[in-house]
Amino acid sequence: MSVEVVRQFDDGIAICGDSTYPEAQELVSAICGPLTLVVADPPYGNLVAEEWDRWDGDQRSFAEWMLRWTADLAAMAEPGAAFYVWGGYGTPGFRPFFEYASRLEAETPWRISNLLTWGKRRAYGVQHNYLACREDMLFCILGEPKKPRVFNVPYLDQKRGYDGYNPDYPAKSEYLRRTNVWTDVTEILKDKVHPTQKPLRVIEVPIEASSNAGEWVYDPFAGSMTTAWAARKTGRRWVCVERDRSIWEAACDALATGERKR
Repeated sequence: MSVEVVRQFDDGIAICGDSTYPEAQELVSAICGPLTLVVADPPYGNLVAEEWDRWDGDQRSFAEWMLRWTADLAAMAEPGAAFYVWGGYGTPGFRPFFEYASRLEAETPWRISNLLTWGKRRAYGVQHNYLACREDMLFCILGEPKKPRVFNVPYLDQKRGYDGYNPDYPAKSEYLRRTNVWTDVTEILKDKVHPTQKPLRVIEVPIEASSNAGEWVYDPFAGSMTTAWAARKTGRRWVCVERDRSIWEAACDALATGERKR
């Protein structure tokens, strides 16, 4: 299955299909032209007991699958475009995100600008180890990382309370600038459309930082289409592709009614 069905909204397009196939990629390019911002939350591989996350191969083959569609995105994007991709640290003997990150710059035109860490509120784990409460996201630029097409400096809601440490470089805002460790967003959601659904804010931040109002945002692994909601809230247009028909339909119905599952 490449493209099964397409649904149009006033502010975006929802595609039911597989974003890694050429037909889906050609459709996305026809809709929004050269990509300027991609936010991707792909399967992590054997992390949850769901069919879409099952991988029968090894770490290397999973990383190579990710590298293939990552290279395809580069061919669809314009210089300076931003690409955010979520991942986890995996399980013993299966760390595909680490291998993917280590090979990304050598095998695709994307360059890693930063590694963003989302520190969650609820931890889980076992007696013999530190509790786990994080997910990570690579922030990449197509070309020179110091020359992104757009970067709107993101700030927290918290005021800094001081002018800055260096008088030669006074603070540009009364609010604290966001770092690459995010601890201000809870992952505790109710009535989720997708089992690994992200909260709206962790998608809003990349959209606000790496695009301007009215521009297109592309999500090739849309799930509950949190990216569509975040784009809608921030005044951007969106293209979301989701492979699972039942999840796609539920997400589209929510977008149509304006009642988002949280």
